[in-house]
Amino acid sequence: MLWGFFKKIAVADTIAKYVDSVYDNLPAASPFDLCVAILFFSIQIYCDFSGYSDIAIGTAGLFGIRLMDNFNSPYYSFSIREFWSRWHISLSTWFRDYVYIPLGGNRCSRIRNYINLMITFVVSGLWHGANWTFVLWGGVHGLAQVGEKAAGYKGRPEGKVKKFLAWLIVFVFCNLAWVLFRADNMHDALYVIKGAIGGIADPGGYMHTGIGLQNNRILFSLLTIAIVFVYDYLSLKTDVIKRAEGANRIAVLGVEYVLLALILVAVIFGAGNNQFVYFQF
Repeated sequence: MLWGFFKKIAVADTIAKYVDSVYDNLPAASPFDLCVAILFFSIQIYCDFSGYSDIAIGTAGLFGIRLMDNFNSPYYSFSIREFWSRWHISLSTWFRDYVYIPLGGNRCSRIRNYINLMITFVVSGLWHGANWTFVLWGGVHGLAQVGEKAAGYKGRPEGKVKKFLAWLIVFVFCNLAWVLFRADNMHDALYVIKGAIGGIADPGGYMHTGIGLQNNRILFSLLTIAIVFVYDYLSLKTDVIKRAEGANRIAVLGVEYVLLALILVAVIFGAGNNQFVYFQF
């Protein structure tokens, strides 16, 4: 439960301040601001929702109720298909069982299977809201999976270089797709993506910020984000929470106090006032 509060308050709510300031004032944002806002929102929505899930799992555990894990290090995926097997597992499983499989799943022709995938992901987009941004967000994820299937890509690259490139492509794709999820409309979404990518032609544009980030908040955010990514990396190989239960109690208490201290620092920075992102859906 403490880990969930850490992700929600110390990470998601802290960087949400910057993300909101960029999206609320796009004309003043530099290419650097837009790039950081894209990255930060990807981390914000993950830590916000997975933090909420961890809090719910921890609370249920106090009453002896075991809930399923809802996230499994999704940003360490090597394919879009793998990403969706690790992201919002409860909803992904529901759409698989009640939309994709009833449509025929993969027990049909190749073309029909592609259509089933597209329908499933477009519906998942509509589930989040009757807005073209959500429809397109679901659509691009559907197209990505269709592309992987058509190319015969299994999501299991061999060699460190291939693994890194596969991970980078998936991570960048998900970051750009989240812009559609965060933007209020298609115009704003295209503005953010075009501004962030277009700035590559003007490297000097990345040397300043129109919105402004305080150095102490940057360092604090980078620290908390790094903690989350290290935890997720370790979680790929072992159940960190269960390992902690059997570890030295003094060491565990030390880690818990550090997390509490970081949460308190985040509150001082003004975090903790944001509602959970998924409460709107």
